[in-house]
Amino acid sequence: FKIDSSKNDLSHGGGSIIYTKNNISASIVTGSSNAPDSLAVMIDTTIGNLCIACIYRSTSLNSVQNIKLISFLKNICNVDNEFETVLIGDFNLPDVSWETGCVNGGLVGNNKSFLNQERFINMFNEAGLSWYFTTETTRRRIVNETLQESLLDQVLYTNDALINSCTSLSPLGKSDHVSVLVELGVSLGTDNIKEKISKLSWGKITSDDILTYSIKNINWDFNCTNDIQEMWDEFHGKLEAVASIVPATPVYRDNRPVKLPWDTSALKRMRKSKDKAWTAFDIEPTSINLSDASSKQLIFEKEEVKAKIRYEKKITANLKTNCKSFYSYLRNKRKVKTSIPTLDKEDGSHTNSAAESAEVLASAFSSVFVREHLVLCQRV
Repeated sequence: FKIDSSKNDLSHGGGSIIYTKNNISASIVTGSSNAPDSLAVMIDTTIGNLCIACIYRSTSLNSVQNIKLISFLKNICNVDNEFETVLIGDFNLPDVSWETGCVNGGLVGNNKSFLNQERFINMFNEAGLSWYFTTETTRRRIVNETLQESLLDQVLYTNDALINSCTSLSPLGKSDHVSVLVELGVSLGTDNIKEKISKLSWGKITSDDILTYSIKNINWDFNCTNDIQEMWDEFHGKLEAVASIVPATPVYRDNRPVKLPWDTSALKRMRKSKDKAWTAFDIEPTSINLSDASSKQLIFEKEEVKAKIRYEKKITANLKTNCKSFYSYLRNKRKVKTSIPTLDKEDGSHTNSAAESAEVLASAFSSVFVREHLVLCQRV
């Protein structure tokens, strides 16, 4: 394993450490040194770069250190980033209700502990982060012969499809915190190279083209009229000849996670039925299979729209009591993973950064901007 640790004075205890297998390409995220007792690494996966951060928010952090940690979390969870992020660790927010996404106790007032906790939960909500645990217990300890249970450890993420499951395990060593096993919904980019395949695009050809080709180029007479199997094989060959004129589109097959928040068991069954029907049509492109697949496609699309509307009504109705799902849904809707391409400058060279591209665009806009004469405007 490769070992990375937070660059802090650990004489007071605490700190974070990340063990990465040697066959995994990982690099420390820029700015990790500014986050007290915390650390983040960037890993290449099948969905692009994934930032995994190990967070420890000690109760001994002062206001300045808390602000530094919040600033670091904002940077790695920004909606404009071209990577997804998973935060794991001890956030030490005992007064936060993870069911409602706010600090318990009503008005925070001048209590410094409440104020710091409110800053963190507000940042999570504004960034559209989702969290896994809501009512579970992650720490158990005996205080004055009384069992004290609390939820201090948490798993937060920028995309719901990143997390398959989180499981609480036995504590390590003498720790009073449980261990958390997180199963990610992604694979390493080096282990799963995208496979390029060809798929027939029936929408790019008209039925008239198919009919014309079939009449001119296919002999529909059967050479054998006694054996049913031979007749079927011959007919299937004719259909394959017709399918050969359909344009093929190159697509990539990968394991990008798809987990829609409005998915239901009924919707999943309809999707599988629809996909199965289209697979049957790809194998045997008959009019019966086409009609069956189109019908199931239409049924699935209508039900998906209804499920999506029901989900949106649900999260808006529960906005005041549970804003987690609402902000997560907004984040996934507004996220744009594209950047400005390189532009040509006046000297013929290309821009090398977003700042240079912005300057070129600003120059182009200003060159066509007409400034009205103030005196002339007054006379008019």
